[in-house]
Amino acid sequence: MTSVATRRVLVAGGTGVTGASTVAAFAAAGWDVHGTSRRPPATCLPGTRHHIADLLDPASCRALAQATGPVDEIAFCAINEAPGSLVEKWTDPGQVDRNRAMLANLLDAVLAESPGFRHIAIVHGSKAYGVHLPHHRFTVPHREDEPRLEHENFYFAHEDEVAARSAGQDWSWTVFRAPIILGGGIGTNLSNFLALGVIASLAAIAGRRFDFLAGPDEGVFQVIDADLLGRAMVWAADAPGARGQIFNISNGDVTQWRALWPVIAQACGATVGADRPGQSCIALAAALAPTWADAVARYGLVAPTDLREFLGESFALLDFALPSGLTSVLSTIKLRKAGFADCEDTPERVRAWFRRWQREGLLPPV
Repeated sequence: MTSVATRRVLVAGGTGVTGASTVAAFAAAGWDVHGTSRRPPATCLPGTRHHIADLLDPASCRALAQATGPVDEIAFCAINEAPGSLVEKWTDPGQVDRNRAMLANLLDAVLAESPGFRHIAIVHGSKAYGVHLPHHRFTVPHREDEPRLEHENFYFAHEDEVAARSAGQDWSWTVFRAPIILGGGIGTNLSNFLALGVIASLAAIAGRRFDFLAGPDEGVFQVIDADLLGRAMVWAADAPGARGQIFNISNGDVTQWRALWPVIAQACGATVGADRPGQSCIALAAALAPTWADAVARYGLVAPTDLREFLGESFALLDFALPSGLTSVLSTIKLRKAGFADCEDTPERVRAWFRRWQREGLLPPV
């Protein structure tokens, strides 16, 4: 095996919530890092390279693989979400087909150019356990050895694709199932916390309270810091116990929206307001759009003035996450026994991410 310093990783979805942190994690570990996405990153980390590519286009994938040269590892953080109907499309066969094609196209191209290819790590989520299915009753904690809940889900398409392709080959795969992800930046399509930061920051600027938008039924859930997930992706590249495995991953603690609300409010210089259950975050974002554009100009932010360009489907994701009242907890015992026991304190990391976003000019300063 070549030395770590000369190994090359391709991070698909390199500008997304998990992809940007994964690029940073591999770069910190000394890899030769190439990222790819349909849009250029706002900034490119020193020593890393970024390529524009459309994973739905086989020719684009072939050009990408030729541009990167042989790679040892793929970190697959890419996702194709249908705009305007986020939750409804999660069980749409068309979305399954698109996301399967993205993975298949990239593997076809990389395997053709990379005779020494060793491993692919893929980021999925707790929808593998049916948390998004209306009226589905599930038990907690979710464990990786639960029977597959058969329904339209591109996670299963990905799992089947890599299992079939890697059989009898020298390369292998790892899948991570994550809960709500904390992280992201410009152009991140699915960032609950950055979207809440916009709402809370605008409330503080206007002298209003940051109203509690979650439902009256308080579920217990987990969060994963995107930086922690990035470190797990690096670990999986070398860990023998990660070969051909599915792992749940989280920060290691549990929380509720009621507990996180004052943390978010304080981080943005706001105070917690009244309960507003049923408030659509999509509608709220539309109402706040002119105020956000004013804030970008007033504070010289680098964030786009258009909230959809800035955060994609993040407000639609909030409309799913906030009112659900679901209790969804992932068992991470399997991952810890395999050798990855890193953890984070969720409120502490929420504060750290908000400081980062303010420092980077994505949110107004406090």
